[in-house]
Amino acid sequence: MMEVIKGDFERTISVTEKTEAQAEQDHLKFMTETGISLAEKTTAHTQKTTELDAALDSLEEATGQFTEQLKILNTGIQELLDLKPTCVDTGMSYEERVARREDEISALNKAFCILEAYAKYGPDGLSDAC
Repeated sequence: MMEVIKGDFERTISVTEKTEAQAEQDHLKFMTETGISLAEKTTAHTQKTTELDAALDSLEEATGQFTEQLKILNTGIQELLDLKPTCVDTGMSYEERVARREDEISALNKAFCILEAYAKYGPDGLSDAC
């Protein structure tokens, strides 16, 4: 009976040692996999954080440029609105504007002719040329 008990204890010790060895290997494998996974996730987090920072910087820069361009656009629109009454809403009809423009062109051509005659003939040739 003692030998049976001794055999049972020896078998229990053997099974326990094998189980402990297997548990140790499983634990080592788990720790290795966990360490690798943690390192990958840490690297991914660092990369994503860097990308996020770059994207936020780019967004901030683009927002600043957009704001500047928007100010320029608004200034241009305001200038157009300020000039519209002077240039478009003059109170004259189209025919009156055309006639006025043709008179101005005629006057400018006469002035050009006078200046050419002055350059060519001097002060004495002004009366004959135009």
